[in-house]
Amino acid sequence: MLIADNEPTRLGARNALGREIYVCAEAADAEAAIAAAGREQPDVSLVGLEIPGGGLTAVRGICAFAPATAVIVLAGIRDVDDLLDSVRAGAVGYLPAGDVDASMLRRIVRAVIADEAAVPRSMVLHLLAELRTVVVADDERLTTRETQVLGMLRRGHSTAAIARRLAISPVTVRRHASELARKLGTEDRAALVDSVPGPPSLRRPGVKTQAAPWLHANSGLPNGFADGDVVSGDKQE
Repeated sequence: MLIADNEPTRLGARNALGREIYVCAEAADAEAAIAAAGREQPDVSLVGLEIPGGGLTAVRGICAFAPATAVIVLAGIRDVDDLLDSVRAGAVGYLPAGDVDASMLRRIVRAVIADEAAVPRSMVLHLLAELRTVVVADDERLTTRETQVLGMLRRGHSTAAIARRLAISPVTVRRHASELARKLGTEDRAALVDSVPGPPSLRRPGVKTQAAPWLHANSGLPNGFADGDVVSGDKQE
């Protein structure tokens, strides 16, 4: 396993994994993580989303130079957009801060090694909703950027929030929204959001929780994961 994050998190992960899972390398930034992954070809990489150089940059690089490596992103807060960006970058797991204790981390690592995906059950519906957005985008020949804007509109983001997230101007966001309305035959933003099938409960801003220590000592299951159902794949422990 490769662990790429700050020193306290790396120490916590090593202690949590114990002797069950061998840590072949550690890295403190994206560049070092990519180099270590290419050199060691680990089965699993734990990558902090906020590491210097960019967690998503590290995920993309690891997937490129160690394609057999399963990447799990460690996020500071639970955020739907971070989850989707992580999956687009190539990650198969997304673990928000405070959601995972030591025992659960070991189970999740073993699960992804067995070709499962590790996502809190409370966030799986958002992945399905994004898939519906992609299907609509393909049917309507939307551009990649239009698809991103449509997904964020569906999740309830404002024009300003979309502009910040995508590093574009509010004017550009409004232009994309106008083009989306034209292509999808809708008259306003509400109708544009409703053009994507899915539960109304998903049409709101991404759920966020306050950052908390990543590893905690309680003996119960972490919030967001159901008893006996660690991951979103078909297999269960």
